[in-house]
Amino acid sequence: MRSIGIAAGAMFALALFVLFPVVLDPAGLLVGDPEIDVWNHAWGYFYVAEQLSEGSLLQTQLAGGPEGGVLWFIDTPGALAALPLTWLFGPAVAYNAVLVVRVALAGLAAWFLSRELGASDRGALVAGAAYATTPFLLCELANGISEVCATQWVCFTLWAAARATRTWARRDFLLLGLFAGITAAVSFYQGLAGALTVAALFAWRLPVRWRREGRPPGLALNLALVTGVAVALLLPVWLAFRGSPDTESALIQRGMELDLALLAHNAVDPRIYVVPGAFQSVDLAGIYGEPFVHTGYLRWTVLLAAGLGVWTTRGFGWAAVAAWALVLGLGSFLWWNGEWVMANGRVLALPFEWLRTALPQIAITHPLRLSLPAQALFCALAGVGVSRLPRLVLPGAALLIVAEGLFGSAARWPVPTSSAAVPSFYEGVPEGMVLDLPAEVGTGMATSRYFWFQTTHGRPIPYTPDVRMGSARDDALRDLGVEQGPGPKGGARPVGEALRSRYSLVVVHKELERLAGIEGEYVRRLEPELGPAEELEGAWIWRLR
Repeated sequence: MRSIGIAAGAMFALALFVLFPVVLDPAGLLVGDPEIDVWNHAWGYFYVAEQLSEGSLLQTQLAGGPEGGVLWFIDTPGALAALPLTWLFGPAVAYNAVLVVRVALAGLAAWFLSRELGASDRGALVAGAAYATTPFLLCELANGISEVCATQWVCFTLWAAARATRTWARRDFLLLGLFAGITAAVSFYQGLAGALTVAALFAWRLPVRWRREGRPPGLALNLALVTGVAVALLLPVWLAFRGSPDTESALIQRGMELDLALLAHNAVDPRIYVVPGAFQSVDLAGIYGEPFVHTGYLRWTVLLAAGLGVWTTRGFGWAAVAAWALVLGLGSFLWWNGEWVMANGRVLALPFEWLRTALPQIAITHPLRLSLPAQALFCALAGVGVSRLPRLVLPGAALLIVAEGLFGSAARWPVPTSSAAVPSFYEGVPEGMVLDLPAEVGTGMATSRYFWFQTTHGRPIPYTPDVRMGSARDDALRDLGVEQGPGPKGGARPVGEALRSRYSLVVVHKELERLAGIEGEYVRRLEPELGPAEELEGAWIWRLR
């Protein structure tokens, strides 16, 4: 127990270091780049708290006004875990605290897995440090995709599977079902990746056990126990998630068909695992104007240490299981140097495509996430490898591995942050909706901060995640005629009466309007109908009530 306590303390300290800009001001900053997904995900912690106070996690009036609709927040498990912090300190502190805990637990989970694979306590600390600083995790922290940052659960699942296939004890199978269910409930991608990797682990270790010692006692019952516990934990979340886009009032529509164009957007080049520096499978910023950065870079320091661990322990089966997860992370088809690889006039299919055809029709559009079990296994095996080195070498090995994680790939460190500050004019907004303009700035997600502003004013807004004029559910906005959208250009019809009937506050953010290339257009369009605007804190505002 003492070694576990030391490991937990060390991983928590490392998490504070990894996210240090935010831990210095947890109420004033948010983990994540302001141009990407941080606003929607941090807002979700406020959204879940508000919805619970209204008695529903799905039907909402906060977004998609004036009618509202059905919306499932993708990181609801994290928001539920953070509810006390949200109620006491606000959503910024809750969101940041969850990410700190997730980084710390990722390191602790890798410590447990590495110990199970044969590492010493000190070597397992290196494994924990390696997993808590994976370039994959650092990129997703910067992207603000909070549920993907819950990388600890798939690692705990692998640890429980390793124990279960060693001891064949019922308590370990129960533990496996528990962690597998939590993993899938928090992130469907990680749950699927964990299930497929655990299946490969059983396919390797079960025949070996059967050949050496005979059939394990109670095998069928234990496997049924794993399945039952995992399904019981996953089912409520899965039904809510699957039900939300299937209703007519769904605020987010998710197509379930596979589209090669969408797959190309998130395609995975096998070189992403081994090429250091800024290499990207798809240059999302250059091609699509989206500042997302994704990587699965494994780090050569980790690979060398893991190779030593495999060689000294004859753990070739573990290496094979990790390699299987890397293949899963490539997705359905092979992508190389910016295009699909063709074979006999067709896109070359990979093993995951063969598996997908046996599954219900699901859209796997972020395949790199399926490689996460390999990240965990290589880090754990690296801990085994460095355990074979002199003790004096371990701090240097840990430093090299962490340094390559922070600086050796496309990941950015310090992790980018966004200001959690909200302009003062959003306080005390009377009954009615709030309209923030412009609705979009290029292809980035800068305007999604309007959702974060709602954490202060608490009034409905017309947009759905993510903010675009085309995502607005208020037909009156189509007649503004300033931004490119589904309505006529030039402000063909008056909108003043419609805005006054629904909105209590209209805000035009001058900096965002300038970035959108329409500086001053909204004031010229709206002042004739709404009267003179107030200029406050870098914005033009109209108080309509």
